[in-house]
Amino acid sequence: MNVICGKEELLKGIQTVSSATSHKSTLPVLSNFLFETKGSKVKLSSTDLEIAVECYIKGEIIEDGGITIPAKKLSDIVKELPIDKEIEIKSDEMNHINITSGKSKFNLMGIPKSEYPVIPVFPRENWFTIEKKMFTQMLKKTIFSVSKDLQRYALNGVYFVMDDNKVSMVATDGKRLAYVTANGIKEIAKGKAIVPTKAINDILRLLSSDIKSEGIRVSIATNQMSVEIDDIVFLSTLIDGTFPSYEQIIPKNLQFKIKLNVKDTLAAVKQMAILTENRFSFNTSSAINFYFNTNILKVSASTVGIGSGEVNLEVEYKNKPSEINFNPNFIREVLQNIDEDFAMFKFTDSLNPALIFPENNKDYLCVIMPMRV
Repeated sequence: MNVICGKEELLKGIQTVSSATSHKSTLPVLSNFLFETKGSKVKLSSTDLEIAVECYIKGEIIEDGGITIPAKKLSDIVKELPIDKEIEIKSDEMNHINITSGKSKFNLMGIPKSEYPVIPVFPRENWFTIEKKMFTQMLKKTIFSVSKDLQRYALNGVYFVMDDNKVSMVATDGKRLAYVTANGIKEIAKGKAIVPTKAINDILRLLSSDIKSEGIRVSIATNQMSVEIDDIVFLSTLIDGTFPSYEQIIPKNLQFKIKLNVKDTLAAVKQMAILTENRFSFNTSSAINFYFNTNILKVSASTVGIGSGEVNLEVEYKNKPSEINFNPNFIREVLQNIDEDFAMFKFTDSLNPALIFPENNKDYLCVIMPMRV
C-alpha cells in the first residue's frame, strides 16, 4: 500500500474514528486503525467490538492495499508533522509502515489487515432519514436522564421507538424521565431499541464536527444501530433488555399548572444549587425548595454549616400555598434543554412527580420525582 494525504485531511479522519479504538483490550489489533484504500479514497476504520466507526478521506492512491497502524502513535506523529507538507504512508509485505513528510521519516510495525475484526456493513433496510439538527437536539434532550447504575443495564441508554412516521426517544434513571418525539419522518423504520450511552455520546461528538450534510440516515437492526453521516458510518451494538413502560410513568391530571420564565428560573436554581454542595457532610439535604404562594415562586435552599438563600420570582398562581423539593441538578438539566422562553410546570403535591415541558411544544416533556426532606 502506498498513499499520499494532506495533514489536515488525515488528522480529520484519525479524530473521527479514534473514539472506537480500544486501548485496554487483550487483542493488540484493537489498538490499531485499519488503514486501507477503497477506489479513489482512503478508508479509516476502528472498533472495540461494541462500537465501530468508518470514514473516507481524500488521498492520492499510488498502490492499493491495507494495513492496521498503531492508533495513538499515528495520531501523535501526524499532529507534529508540518501543516504545509503532504504525508506519504507506505506498507510492505512484512507489515512495516513508513511515514514520510518533508524531512521527517518514521517507521512503525503494523498488524495485517486480515487479523482485524470484520465490521458489519451499513444495512440498506429498516432505516430512516432525519435532519441533523433535529436528531442532535433529540439526543441532547434525553441523554442527561440516562441511568448511571450499571446494575440497571436496561436503563443505561436511550430508548428509540420508530413507528407511524415518527421517532421517539426516552431516557430514565428511575428518578426522572425525558421524552421527545419527532413527527413527519419519511420512510420511517419500525422497531424499538436501547442505544448505549457511550454510543449516544460518540454520535453527538460526530454530529458536532464539520458535517456538510443536513440529513443523516439511521438504521435499527436486530442487535445493531447504524448512523450514516456524509462519508462516515457509525455502528453500535444495542442493549439487550426490556425498557420499562414509560407511558405509565408520565403523570396525568396534575392539580397545579404554572408558567415559568425559563431564564429566570434557571438562574434561581443555579444560585440555590451553590448552597446544596456540601462534600463534607452526608447528613444534610441537597434539595432546593419550590414554594408557591399568590403570584410568587420562592426558590430556596438551606444547608447546615453552609447557609441559606432564596430567590423570589413572579408567576401566575392563585391557589393555596404549596411546595415541592427537587434535586437542583435535575431541574437545571431540564431547563437547559428547553429552547423556549417559557415552560409549563405541573404538579399536585410534594410526594408525587412533577411535569415540565415547553409552553408551545408538546413533543418534549420531562418527569421529575421530588425529594423528601
